Amino acid sequence: MTERDSPARFLERFVAVEMRAACLIVAAALLGVGFATFGNVHVENDLTNVLSEIAIGGFFLLVGLELRREFASGVLSGLTLWASVAAATMGMALPALIYASRAPAAARDGWVAVVATDIALATVIMILGGFSRKVRTLLLTVAVLDDLGGLIALVTTGKRPELLWLALAVAVVAIYASAIRQFNLGVVTVIASTVVVVALMLRAGLHPSLGAFAVGFCAPNVDPEKPSVSERVHERVHPWIAAIFLPVFVFIHTLVPIAAPSDVSTSLVWTTVVAIVLGKVLGVGGVLIMLSRRLNISVSESVGVGCAAAAALTVAIIGVAATLDDARYEQAVSLGILIATAIAFVLGVGAGRLTSNKGDFDGT
Repeated sequence: MTERDSPARFLERFVAVEMRAACLIVAAALLGVGFATFGNVHVENDLTNVLSEIAIGGFFLLVGLELRREFASGVLSGLTLWASVAAATMGMALPALIYASRAPAAARDGWVAVVATDIALATVIMILGGFSRKVRTLLLTVAVLDDLGGLIALVTTGKRPELLWLALAVAVVAIYASAIRQFNLGVVTVIASTVVVVALMLRAGLHPSLGAFAVGFCAPNVDPEKPSVSERVHERVHPWIAAIFLPVFVFIHTLVPIAAPSDVSTSLVWTTVVAIVLGKVLGVGGVLIMLSRRLNISVSESVGVGCAAAAALTVAIIGVAATLDDARYEQAVSLGILIATAIAFVLGVGAGRLTSNKGDFDGT
Protein backbone atom coordinates (compact mmCIF):
# COMPACT_ATOMS: atom_id res chain seq x y z
CA MET A 1 0.00 0.00 0.00
CA THR A 2 1.48 3.37 -1.03
CA GLU A 3 1.47 6.38 1.27
CA ARG A 4 -1.18 7.98 -0.92
CA ASP A 5 -3.46 4.97 -0.50
CA SER A 6 -2.99 4.69 3.28
CA PRO A 7 -6.13 5.09 5.45
CA ALA A 8 -4.92 8.41 6.87
CA ARG A 9 -4.28 9.86 3.39
CA PHE A 10 -7.68 8.65 2.19
CA LEU A 11 -9.42 10.24 5.17
CA GLU A 12 -7.46 13.46 4.76
CA ARG A 13 -8.53 13.75 1.12
CA PHE A 14 -12.13 13.03 2.11
CA VAL A 15 -12.30 15.83 4.66
CA ALA A 16 -10.02 18.20 2.75
CA VAL A 17 -13.10 20.06 1.56
CA GLU A 18 -14.53 21.63 4.69
CA MET A 19 -18.10 21.19 3.54
CA ARG A 20 -17.74 17.41 3.60
CA ALA A 21 -16.57 17.47 7.19
CA ALA A 22 -19.46 19.79 8.02
CA CYS A 23 -21.94 17.41 6.42
CA LEU A 24 -20.58 14.52 8.49
CA ILE A 25 -21.23 16.37 11.74
CA VAL A 26 -24.71 17.55 10.75
CA ALA A 27 -25.65 14.07 9.49
CA ALA A 28 -24.43 12.50 12.73
CA ALA A 29 -26.56 14.90 14.78
CA LEU A 30 -29.66 14.26 12.67
CA LEU A 31 -29.15 10.49 12.92
CA GLY A 32 -28.74 10.71 16.69
CA VAL A 33 -31.95 12.67 17.18
CA GLY A 34 -33.82 10.44 14.72
CA PHE A 35 -32.71 7.16 16.32
CA ALA A 36 -33.62 8.42 19.79
CA THR A 37 -36.98 9.85 18.74
CA PHE A 38 -38.28 7.09 16.50
CA GLY A 39 -36.30 4.08 17.70
CA ASN A 40 -35.93 4.90 21.41
CA VAL A 41 -32.21 4.19 21.05
CA HIS A 42 -29.83 5.04 23.87
CA VAL A 43 -26.25 3.80 23.86
CA GLU A 44 -23.82 4.18 26.74
CA ASN A 45 -21.15 1.62 27.54
CA ASP A 46 -17.40 1.34 27.99
CA LEU A 47 -16.78 1.44 24.23
CA THR A 48 -18.80 4.61 23.65
CA ASN A 49 -17.11 6.23 26.64
CA VAL A 50 -13.68 5.44 25.21
CA LEU A 51 -14.67 6.73 21.76
CA SER A 52 -16.00 9.92 23.34
CA GLU A 53 -12.80 10.53 25.28
CA ILE A 54 -10.69 9.97 22.14
CA ALA A 55 -12.87 12.45 20.24
CA ILE A 56 -12.73 15.03 23.03
CA GLY A 57 -8.98 14.67 23.52
CA GLY A 58 -8.20 14.76 19.80
CA PHE A 59 -10.56 17.62 19.07
CA PHE A 60 -9.25 19.89 21.82
CA LEU A 61 -5.67 18.98 20.93
CA LEU A 62 -6.42 20.32 17.43
CA VAL A 63 -8.08 23.43 18.90
CA GLY A 64 -4.96 24.09 20.97
CA LEU A 65 -2.75 23.68 17.90
CA GLU A 66 -4.95 26.02 15.86
CA LEU A 67 -5.13 28.72 18.50
CA ARG A 68 -1.38 28.54 19.03
CA ARG A 69 -0.82 29.07 15.29
CA GLU A 70 -3.13 32.07 15.32
CA PHE A 71 -1.26 33.62 18.24
CA ALA A 72 2.09 32.92 16.59
CA SER A 73 0.94 34.54 13.35
CA GLY A 74 -0.17 37.67 15.20
CA VAL A 75 -3.82 37.34 14.16
CA LEU A 76 -4.98 36.99 17.75
CA SER A 77 -3.52 40.08 19.28
CA GLY A 78 -4.52 43.60 20.18
CA LEU A 79 -8.12 44.55 19.51
CA THR A 80 -9.10 41.18 18.04
CA LEU A 81 -8.05 39.33 21.19
CA TRP A 82 -9.64 41.78 23.61
CA ALA A 83 -12.84 41.95 21.58
CA SER A 84 -13.02 38.15 21.68
CA VAL A 85 -12.49 38.12 25.45
CA ALA A 86 -15.24 40.70 25.95
CA ALA A 87 -17.64 38.90 23.60
CA ALA A 88 -16.97 35.52 25.22
CA THR A 89 -17.47 36.97 28.72
CA MET A 90 -20.81 38.55 27.85
CA GLY A 91 -21.74 35.44 25.86
CA MET A 92 -21.34 33.39 29.04
CA ALA A 93 -22.80 35.84 31.56
CA LEU A 94 -26.12 36.59 29.82
CA PRO A 95 -27.15 32.97 29.12
CA ALA A 96 -26.21 31.97 32.67
CA LEU A 97 -28.22 34.85 34.19
CA ILE A 98 -31.28 34.18 32.02
CA TYR A 99 -31.24 30.46 32.81
CA ALA A 100 -30.56 30.79 36.56
CA SER A 101 -33.28 33.41 36.98
CA ARG A 102 -36.00 31.20 35.45
CA ALA A 103 -35.01 27.59 36.12
CA PRO A 104 -36.31 25.59 39.13
CA ALA A 105 -33.99 25.64 42.12
CA ALA A 106 -33.16 21.95 41.70
CA ALA A 107 -32.06 22.53 38.10
CA ARG A 108 -30.09 25.75 38.48
CA ASP A 109 -26.70 24.04 38.30
CA GLY A 110 -27.60 23.44 34.65
CA TRP A 111 -26.51 27.03 33.91
CA VAL A 112 -23.12 25.54 33.08
CA ALA A 113 -24.69 23.84 30.04
CA VAL A 114 -25.95 27.06 28.44
CA VAL A 115 -22.68 29.02 28.40
CA ALA A 116 -20.49 26.92 26.09
CA THR A 117 -20.28 26.73 22.29
CA ASP A 118 -19.91 23.61 20.18
CA ILE A 119 -16.89 24.70 18.14
CA ALA A 120 -17.45 22.09 15.45
CA LEU A 121 -21.05 23.05 14.70
CA ALA A 122 -20.29 26.75 15.02
CA THR A 123 -17.63 26.26 12.35
CA VAL A 124 -20.19 24.45 10.18
CA ILE A 125 -22.45 27.50 10.39
CA MET A 126 -19.56 29.73 9.37
CA ILE A 127 -18.84 27.51 6.37
CA LEU A 128 -22.44 27.18 5.18
CA GLY A 129 -23.03 30.88 5.78
CA GLY A 130 -20.05 31.81 3.62
CA PHE A 131 -18.34 33.96 6.26
CA SER A 132 -14.82 35.23 5.63
CA ARG A 133 -11.75 33.61 7.14
CA LYS A 134 -11.29 36.62 9.42
CA VAL A 135 -14.77 36.17 10.89
CA ARG A 136 -14.20 32.41 11.28
CA THR A 137 -11.01 33.12 13.23
CA LEU A 138 -12.90 35.57 15.44
CA LEU A 139 -15.59 32.94 16.09
CA LEU A 140 -12.99 30.27 16.88
CA THR A 141 -11.39 32.55 19.47
CA VAL A 142 -14.73 33.42 21.10
CA ALA A 143 -15.81 29.76 21.09
CA VAL A 144 -12.56 28.50 22.62
CA LEU A 145 -12.61 31.18 25.31
CA ASP A 146 -16.19 30.52 26.39
CA ASP A 147 -15.62 26.75 26.23
CA LEU A 148 -12.66 27.19 28.54
CA GLY A 149 -14.81 29.32 30.80
CA GLY A 150 -17.52 26.68 30.74
CA LEU A 151 -15.04 23.96 31.60
CA ILE A 152 -13.72 26.00 34.51
CA ALA A 153 -17.33 26.44 35.62
CA LEU A 154 -17.76 22.66 35.53
CA VAL A 155 -14.85 22.36 37.94
CA THR A 156 -16.45 24.81 40.37
CA THR A 157 -19.94 23.30 40.29
CA GLY A 158 -19.13 19.59 40.01
CA LYS A 159 -17.47 17.27 42.47
CA ARG A 160 -14.17 18.28 43.99
CA PRO A 161 -11.19 17.13 41.92
CA GLU A 162 -8.60 14.68 43.17
CA LEU A 163 -5.74 17.10 43.72
CA LEU A 164 -2.97 14.51 43.41
CA TRP A 165 -4.05 13.45 39.90
CA LEU A 166 -4.61 17.08 38.91
CA ALA A 167 -1.11 17.98 40.09
CA LEU A 168 0.30 15.08 38.08
CA ALA A 169 -1.52 16.30 34.96
CA VAL A 170 -0.12 19.81 35.41
CA ALA A 171 3.37 18.37 35.96
CA VAL A 172 3.18 16.25 32.79
CA VAL A 173 2.13 19.29 30.72
CA ALA A 174 4.97 21.36 32.20
CA ILE A 175 7.60 18.67 31.57
CA TYR A 176 6.29 18.06 28.05
CA ALA A 177 6.28 21.79 27.21
CA SER A 178 9.92 22.09 28.26
CA ALA A 179 11.22 18.80 26.84
CA ILE A 180 9.63 19.08 23.39
CA ARG A 181 11.59 22.26 22.71
CA GLN A 182 14.81 21.33 24.47
CA PHE A 183 15.15 17.93 22.79
CA ASN A 184 13.32 18.75 19.54
CA LEU A 185 10.81 15.94 20.09
CA GLY A 186 8.21 15.03 17.49
CA VAL A 187 4.66 13.91 16.77
CA VAL A 188 4.72 10.77 18.93
CA THR A 189 5.60 12.87 21.99
CA VAL A 190 2.62 15.19 21.45
CA ILE A 191 0.15 12.35 20.97
CA ALA A 192 1.53 10.31 23.89
CA SER A 193 1.45 13.37 26.17
CA THR A 194 -2.17 14.01 25.19
CA VAL A 195 -3.13 10.43 26.08
CA VAL A 196 -1.39 10.62 29.45
CA VAL A 197 -2.82 14.04 30.35
CA VAL A 198 -6.36 13.04 29.32
CA ALA A 199 -6.11 9.90 31.48
CA LEU A 200 -4.84 11.91 34.46
CA MET A 201 -7.59 14.51 34.08
CA LEU A 202 -10.20 11.75 34.08
CA ARG A 203 -8.67 10.21 37.20
CA ALA A 204 -8.80 13.65 38.79
CA GLY A 205 -12.54 13.74 38.09
CA LEU A 206 -12.24 16.62 35.63
CA HIS A 207 -13.22 17.02 32.01
CA PRO A 208 -10.16 16.11 29.88
CA SER A 209 -10.50 18.83 27.27
CA LEU A 210 -8.54 21.45 29.22
CA GLY A 211 -5.58 19.09 29.43
CA ALA A 212 -5.68 18.18 25.73
CA PHE A 213 -5.98 21.86 24.83
CA ALA A 214 -2.92 22.68 26.96
CA VAL A 215 -0.83 20.00 25.19
CA GLY A 216 -1.80 21.37 21.77
CA PHE A 217 -1.21 24.98 22.76
CA CYS A 218 2.30 24.18 24.03
CA ALA A 219 3.41 22.42 20.82
CA PRO A 220 6.13 24.32 18.91
CA ASN A 221 4.74 26.11 15.89
CA VAL A 222 7.94 27.19 14.11
CA ASP A 223 10.66 25.03 12.55
CA PRO A 224 12.95 26.77 10.00
CA GLU A 225 14.12 23.51 8.38
CA LYS A 226 10.91 21.47 8.02
CA PRO A 227 7.19 21.56 8.86
CA SER A 228 6.76 22.29 12.56
CA VAL A 229 5.63 19.69 15.10
CA SER A 230 2.31 21.51 15.29
CA GLU A 231 1.75 21.17 11.55
CA ARG A 232 2.79 17.51 11.50
CA VAL A 233 0.52 16.60 14.42
CA HIS A 234 -2.39 18.36 12.73
CA GLU A 235 -1.76 16.41 9.52
CA ARG A 236 -1.69 13.08 11.36
CA VAL A 237 -4.55 13.62 13.82
CA HIS A 238 -7.04 15.78 11.93
CA PRO A 239 -8.33 13.23 9.38
CA TRP A 240 -9.14 10.63 12.04
CA ILE A 241 -10.88 13.09 14.37
CA ALA A 242 -12.81 14.93 11.65
CA ALA A 243 -13.90 11.89 9.63
CA ILE A 244 -14.50 9.27 12.32
CA PHE A 245 -14.28 10.13 16.00
CA LEU A 246 -16.01 13.52 16.02
CA PRO A 247 -19.07 12.35 14.01
CA VAL A 248 -19.34 9.29 16.28
CA PHE A 249 -19.11 11.56 19.32
CA VAL A 250 -21.83 13.86 17.97
CA PHE A 251 -24.08 10.87 17.22
CA ILE A 252 -23.68 9.41 20.71
CA HIS A 253 -24.41 12.71 22.44
CA THR A 254 -27.43 13.63 20.32
CA LEU A 255 -29.38 10.48 21.17
CA VAL A 256 -32.00 12.71 22.76
CA PRO A 257 -35.67 12.20 21.78
CA ILE A 258 -37.77 15.09 20.50
CA ALA A 259 -40.58 14.67 23.03
CA ALA A 260 -42.08 16.64 25.91
CA PRO A 261 -40.30 15.63 29.14
CA SER A 262 -42.38 13.80 31.71
CA ASP A 263 -43.03 15.27 35.18
CA VAL A 264 -41.28 18.55 34.29
CA SER A 265 -42.82 21.78 33.05
CA THR A 266 -42.02 22.51 29.43
CA SER A 267 -41.11 26.02 30.58
CA LEU A 268 -37.64 24.65 31.47
CA VAL A 269 -37.20 23.64 27.82
CA TRP A 270 -38.01 27.14 26.60
CA THR A 271 -35.98 28.77 29.37
CA THR A 272 -32.99 26.84 28.04
CA VAL A 273 -33.75 27.86 24.45
CA VAL A 274 -34.11 31.56 25.31
CA ALA A 275 -31.03 31.55 27.54
CA ILE A 276 -28.83 30.09 24.81
CA VAL A 277 -30.14 31.86 21.71
CA LEU A 278 -30.99 35.27 23.14
CA GLY A 279 -28.09 35.26 25.59
CA LYS A 280 -25.48 34.40 22.97
CA VAL A 281 -26.82 36.69 20.25
CA LEU A 282 -27.08 39.67 22.61
CA GLY A 283 -23.90 38.87 24.53
CA VAL A 284 -21.51 37.89 21.75
CA GLY A 285 -23.20 39.70 18.88
CA GLY A 286 -23.87 42.84 20.91
CA VAL A 287 -20.21 43.29 21.88
CA LEU A 288 -19.04 42.69 18.31
CA ILE A 289 -21.62 45.13 16.90
CA MET A 290 -20.29 47.86 19.19
CA LEU A 291 -16.76 47.14 17.98
CA SER A 292 -17.65 46.27 14.37
CA ARG A 293 -16.17 49.41 12.81
CA ARG A 294 -12.85 48.97 14.58
CA LEU A 295 -12.80 45.24 13.76
CA ASN A 296 -13.75 46.00 10.15
CA ILE A 297 -16.66 43.56 10.14
CA SER A 298 -20.32 44.17 9.28
CA VAL A 299 -23.30 44.14 11.63
CA SER A 300 -24.65 40.99 9.99
CA GLU A 301 -21.27 39.27 10.49
CA SER A 302 -21.35 40.27 14.16
CA VAL A 303 -24.85 38.83 14.54
CA GLY A 304 -23.76 35.73 12.63
CA VAL A 305 -20.94 35.08 15.11
CA GLY A 306 -23.45 35.46 17.96
CA CYS A 307 -25.84 32.99 16.31
CA ALA A 308 -23.04 30.51 15.61
CA ALA A 309 -21.93 30.76 19.25
CA ALA A 310 -25.46 29.67 20.24
CA ALA A 311 -24.87 26.28 18.60
CA ALA A 312 -24.32 24.49 21.90
CA LEU A 313 -25.09 20.80 21.32
CA THR A 314 -22.35 18.38 22.38
CA VAL A 315 -20.41 20.62 24.75
CA ALA A 316 -23.66 21.74 26.39
CA ILE A 317 -24.94 18.18 26.73
CA ILE A 318 -21.68 17.28 28.47
CA GLY A 319 -22.48 20.07 30.91
CA VAL A 320 -25.98 18.71 31.46
CA ALA A 321 -24.69 15.23 32.26
CA ALA A 322 -22.13 16.66 34.68
CA THR A 323 -24.48 18.95 36.63
CA LEU A 324 -28.03 17.59 36.50
CA ASP A 325 -28.48 14.31 38.32
CA ASP A 326 -32.28 14.32 37.97
CA ALA A 327 -33.16 12.59 34.67
CA ARG A 328 -36.31 14.71 34.31
CA TYR A 329 -34.39 17.97 34.29
CA GLU A 330 -31.64 16.46 32.18
CA GLN A 331 -34.10 15.52 29.41
CA ALA A 332 -35.79 18.94 29.47
CA VAL A 333 -32.55 20.92 29.28
CA SER A 334 -31.12 18.57 26.64
CA LEU A 335 -34.21 19.06 24.48
CA GLY A 336 -33.86 22.82 24.89
CA ILE A 337 -30.24 22.58 23.77
CA LEU A 338 -31.26 20.70 20.60
CA ILE A 339 -33.95 23.27 19.75
CA ALA A 340 -31.61 26.19 20.46
CA THR A 341 -28.90 24.67 18.26
CA ALA A 342 -31.38 24.21 15.39
CA ILE A 343 -32.52 27.83 15.69
CA ALA A 344 -28.90 29.03 15.88
CA PHE A 345 -28.06 27.01 12.79
CA VAL A 346 -30.82 28.61 10.71
CA LEU A 347 -30.20 32.15 11.98
CA GLY A 348 -26.42 31.90 11.63
CA VAL A 349 -26.48 30.60 8.06
CA GLY A 350 -29.12 33.21 7.20
CA ALA A 351 -26.97 36.02 8.60
CA GLY A 352 -24.04 34.77 6.53
CA ARG A 353 -26.05 34.63 3.33
CA LEU A 354 -27.37 38.12 4.03
CA THR A 355 -23.79 39.32 4.36
CA SER A 356 -22.84 37.67 1.06
CA ASN A 357 -25.81 39.18 -0.75
CA LYS A 358 -24.81 42.62 0.47
CA GLY A 359 -21.33 42.10 -0.94
CA ASP A 360 -19.59 42.10 2.46
CA PHE A 361 -18.08 38.67 1.97
CA ASP A 362 -14.54 39.09 0.73
CA GLY A 363 -14.10 35.49 -0.45
CA THR A 364 -11.02 34.80 1.63
